[in-house]
Amino acid sequence: MKFYSMSAVILCLGMATLVYAQDTQDTQEAQGPVAAESAGPAYLGGEAPALAIDTDVEVRNLLVAGFSLGGVYDNKGLYHSGVSPYYSSDMRYFVEPDIGFQRTFSTGTCTVSYTPGVSISQHDPSDDQYSNNLAGEVNWKPNNYFMLHARQDYSLTNNPFESVGRVDLLPGLGGPFGPNYDGVLPETRRTSLVSSVDLTYRLAEHSAVGLTGGFQKYSYDSLKTSTGASYNPFVGSKVINGSAFFSQQVTPSVSAGVQFAYTDIYSTGAEVERTQAPAPMGFVRLNLGPHTVVTFYAGPQYARTRQVVTIGPISVAVYLHHWYPTYGGTLAWAKGRQALNVDGMQRVSNGGGVLDAVKAVDAGAAYRARFTQRLLGEVRGNWSDERGIGYFTTGSYFRSLWLGGGPIYELKRSLSLHLDVAYVHQSESGLALIAGNHMLIQGSLDYHFHKSLGE
Repeated sequence: MKFYSMSAVILCLGMATLVYAQDTQDTQEAQGPVAAESAGPAYLGGEAPALAIDTDVEVRNLLVAGFSLGGVYDNKGLYHSGVSPYYSSDMRYFVEPDIGFQRTFSTGTCTVSYTPGVSISQHDPSDDQYSNNLAGEVNWKPNNYFMLHARQDYSLTNNPFESVGRVDLLPGLGGPFGPNYDGVLPETRRTSLVSSVDLTYRLAEHSAVGLTGGFQKYSYDSLKTSTGASYNPFVGSKVINGSAFFSQQVTPSVSAGVQFAYTDIYSTGAEVERTQAPAPMGFVRLNLGPHTVVTFYAGPQYARTRQVVTIGPISVAVYLHHWYPTYGGTLAWAKGRQALNVDGMQRVSNGGGVLDAVKAVDAGAAYRARFTQRLLGEVRGNWSDERGIGYFTTGSYFRSLWLGGGPIYELKRSLSLHLDVAYVHQSESGLALIAGNHMLIQGSLDYHFHKSLGE
């Protein structure tokens, strides 16, 4: 297991080396994002690098509106609860409108994006699925010393494959403070709230200090049995996180620093559990030419879990103590019509609705390219291994593997056809839920209208 845990970091550094060899001749032409900022990497604050190519529309003073219309086949799309729950195949037809805008001012930017959606089952019209994703972001830089970044995400859905933070105009959520959405749960209404604030103050030309803070809340509705009774096997949670960091730009292409991070997880499943996990970390950000940025961080993480155990009429608080290494890395590469993101990490996290607090190991990669004037393609993959660290969940685990991708054909600038094939493999031990594997085939017609709001 240690080999797999380290694979994400090794992959990041390996990919960085390959890309560096390609970009070395361009190093003198631009100093890249590291030279421009001495702040800590955004990844450590809860956002993933954007997967953008040079033919994408520039997100600046822009209004975006559109819709996706299509269908998706899922070989295990219908969940049948009861004494012996099982899945059956299904075909769903969906419509997903979206609207958003980005406004740039002299001292910052403001972005708002909203993506609702509804899908109807071919075999069970009463089994409708819906989603509502809303996000807003503010960046404020009144002078050359102070910078504030705030983001709010909200998601309400009963679509098992939907995730919070999936909206236009904004990058996805990720990093050690990002949400845990690796599992595909049986259909239940899920409410997700993710808030984050980052403050950075530049001490000197090449050094900065900062604070980050965040709050997350995840709740799940009950399922129905074959007799109509309700039961809720899911684990809701509230997460408070924060950190303080110092960053120093050592050279035009290297920044390094230290960060003290803190995570407080309050789980509200069948048993109430609280896990507190502080972690001092060191981080390095490398600018390997004008097209590549690599981030790596590592440190020890201490996890203290409190759980109340009831034995007859007596309730006793039980404390568990663990030390884990926490580490991770990202590679963000974009050149011309190609972009690649690779990331991996180990952290203490909430259990994504399946478990209480867990030690989670995640690794993922995504590649996007434009092959011709009209044809694009995307491939992606993610692997996760989560192990319970609580009194009742020690020995329980949940694993998932996501693989997917497909072509995008642009009929015109605002109209395109999408084909996406995805495979999800899940396994678990000691859990009441059936994990289930899924094969998804989705086709859609996408229309997006872009309008400049002027300077």
